[in-house]
Amino acid sequence: MFPTKLKTQLLLITILPLLLTISVVTMFILSDVLEDIESAVVKRSQSIASQASVLAEFPLYTGDIDALTKVADLMIKTHDLTFIRFIDPTGQLLLEKSGKKPKGKVREIEFLVYSHGPNLDDFSLAGSDIASKAPLGRIEIGFTNNSAEAQRFEAYTKVLGIALLALALGIFLVYVFSRRLSNAINALMATAKNLEHKNFSARVSENGSGELLNFQRTFNSMIDSLEKNDAELQDKVNAATASLSDTVEQLSQKNKALAQQRQETIDLERSKAILEERERIMRDMHDGIGGQLVASLAILELEKDSEVNRNIHAVLTECLNDLRLIIHSLSMQNSVMGSLLADFKYRTSKKLEQLDIELDWQVDANADALGIKPQTGLHLLRILQEAFTNILKHAGASDIAFNAFREGQDFIISIEDNGSFTPHTEAIDRGYGINSMKSRAAKIGGQLAVEKTRSGGCRVTLILPNCFSSSQHARGDSIKVRQVS
Repeated sequence: MFPTKLKTQLLLITILPLLLTISVVTMFILSDVLEDIESAVVKRSQSIASQASVLAEFPLYTGDIDALTKVADLMIKTHDLTFIRFIDPTGQLLLEKSGKKPKGKVREIEFLVYSHGPNLDDFSLAGSDIASKAPLGRIEIGFTNNSAEAQRFEAYTKVLGIALLALALGIFLVYVFSRRLSNAINALMATAKNLEHKNFSARVSENGSGELLNFQRTFNSMIDSLEKNDAELQDKVNAATASLSDTVEQLSQKNKALAQQRQETIDLERSKAILEERERIMRDMHDGIGGQLVASLAILELEKDSEVNRNIHAVLTECLNDLRLIIHSLSMQNSVMGSLLADFKYRTSKKLEQLDIELDWQVDANADALGIKPQTGLHLLRILQEAFTNILKHAGASDIAFNAFREGQDFIISIEDNGSFTPHTEAIDRGYGINSMKSRAAKIGGQLAVEKTRSGGCRVTLILPNCFSSSQHARGDSIKVRQVS
């Protein structure tokens, strides 16, 4: 209800004294009214006691029960008593009569009955004060306070009603006379709250009067100064922030350039070292092992032809071919897929021409943009070598279709022949075989499948997944791709 502590305090300061005053006056009035009601109840009880004493004096003295009964009935009927008891001087109950069932609180009183007339005892000693002052008995009566309770309730209702009416009237008058003051204070508090949220465009409505109006105007003047200072400070902060951002951006660009140059230098030195070591190994293998194999083959060709010489010649030839395969995989010219496949086609085409086998060679242009590592190239050449060797030795094919293409993010190589294919033959499983091809494909992160075609031939499919990023184009673009590991 009250948005600010200041307004609540002003309201409490105004209303609490009024509420306290009304409460004290109400208590005094209510106490006086209740005292009058209680006094009336006491007077009634004294009147009943006086009447009962007069009517029961003689019957108590004589012990006339019938007369006491009549007195009891008369008192119950006249004063609406709840009960009445007559007790002799010895404490013995002479008579007890009950009236209607009480509907409310019952007040009980008892009183002694004395003789107020001439001495009725003829045998008493003359001048004896003791006999004349002895009580004739005791009467106990009970009567309801219904009328008194009703009067109390009526008094409570009237007094509280007057108090509430006075309080409501006082609050209304406080509201009427303090509305101008409270509106001025509310305007000040609302503007102060806006200032807490950095809203320097807020101004106080100048709705006060006298000193309060002067205070509102002074407050608005202070806000004007704060707004001006805040704008100047904000401009300085923006300028400093912009300058700092430019400095940070320049430093960041310089750091990036230095880091890139450092990384390029490290990569060039590493590539140079790897290249030099690779060339040394290739030269040693070519000049050393390759020269010895060629010399051995030349010596065997000078010997007489025999089965042993032919077997040794075949073994040395295979060794020389494997050496050439390893050297070609380490060659820098074969660091991309296109060059590696082209070199393999050149070395394989001679054998196919000698065996009169047609080769349909189709390679996607994306192969030239796919880099490969030497170890990957060696595994790939082994797989291709094994696939072509199986076709030449076991398929009896006259045509071979070689297709290398991109499909989504994958690079796929397919080799298909028109010969005959019998899966899991002893000839195929011997040596490297299909299992060796699958093992090599798994080492380079690919998948290899061997299946029989509808024409009865064999199809070998090698899938190298995730070789291309999503930002690459399909064909003919100059793109940089990650190497197949």
